[in-house]
Amino acid sequence: MSPSVPGRRRIVRRGLRTPREELADATAHGHVYLRGLQRQQLTLSLLALVTFGAIFGVLPLALYLVPAFARLELFGVPLGLWIVVVPMLPGFVLIGWIYQRRADAADEAFRELVER
Repeated sequence: MSPSVPGRRRIVRRGLRTPREELADATAHGHVYLRGLQRQQLTLSLLALVTFGAIFGVLPLALYLVPAFARLELFGVPLGLWIVVVPMLPGFVLIGWIYQRRADAADEAFRELVER
């Protein structure tokens, strides 16, 4: 039997532990909960990166494959430059806005799981 400290009792609970207790005690189950959140955040980040790369990586490629855009001008500026530069800011904002909403939803779902 292990030595006991006077005045302290060990409380043994039978039954299920809450996710909050699992995380606080750094158990294997708590690690699973945390890895799930991290995996979801990583997936969301990679999806945003691939989306941005696919949309804005295609624009310069299209300009390279269709050289007629290099000769066209709009207000004295080559059309190719308009195609590459103008959609960038709204694209950044839109992808960032969608990413933020999904990240907040994932965090909220994790918080609700832990606080139940």
